[in-house]
Amino acid sequence: MFHLRMSLFERSLLFSSFLIIIFGIFTLETLGNSKELQNQNGAFSDLVLPPASGNKPDSIVVLFHGYGDNAENFLLLGALLGQFLPNTLFVAPEGPLDCKTVPSGKQWLKTSKNNRPQLLKEIKNLTPPLNQYLDNLLKTYNIPSQKMALMGFSQGARIALHIGLHRPMCAGIVAFSGSYLEDPETVPLTRTPILIIHGTEDKMAPVSLARESHKRLKALKMPVTLILLPGVAHDIDLSGLETAVAFLQECLSGKIPPL
Repeated sequence: MFHLRMSLFERSLLFSSFLIIIFGIFTLETLGNSKELQNQNGAFSDLVLPPASGNKPDSIVVLFHGYGDNAENFLLLGALLGQFLPNTLFVAPEGPLDCKTVPSGKQWLKTSKNNRPQLLKEIKNLTPPLNQYLDNLLKTYNIPSQKMALMGFSQGARIALHIGLHRPMCAGIVAFSGSYLEDPETVPLTRTPILIIHGTEDKMAPVSLARESHKRLKALKMPVTLILLPGVAHDIDLSGLETAVAFLQECLSGKIPPL
């Protein structure tokens, strides 16, 4: 589960964003698509936050929560990001598994340990239904694949990296406190811009995982940037979020971010 570190002013901004979500859930028709998409896929429930501008979306950011978190909590990130990406639709799908250690939480994978063969096997099993889910999103909102970005935290970052690199080109991938699990049977990866953000004091997912992921993706000729945040633990802090915003603005505008 992520914790967003912020000042009193920033907490006020988050509270305002929370009100936007509550208002949107009960008044905007777009959120009705959440149930519709679940029925189409039969695997994932989600929550949808319409563009802050009130206009038709021209892009989508899909938010993959971490272990023990849920779609409702993680969609708060969309409310913050939406202040800087006003024409973007934010969607938070929910992991299909109940979390044993957090009663209100969900998880994407059965194992929470760094057992790479088992993690990769589970991620590969999730790939077909998640690809179908993302394809349905693009079709529902009539948005091309190049205007969809993926963002994940921890376990969700692993999902975002694997899915984003094994489907048609998307705008970009932001991975907070996660890592790339290389598939030895992989086909050539799509050259999607990648931003890896990791705290140097992360005890749950050691920073060595981020360095290793960056090194391996570079060796595979991927356009990847690594940002290490001194003093940050297994969290999303505002400096990391600010970096992610700038990256997404570039990606979703059709530009390749400077790497």
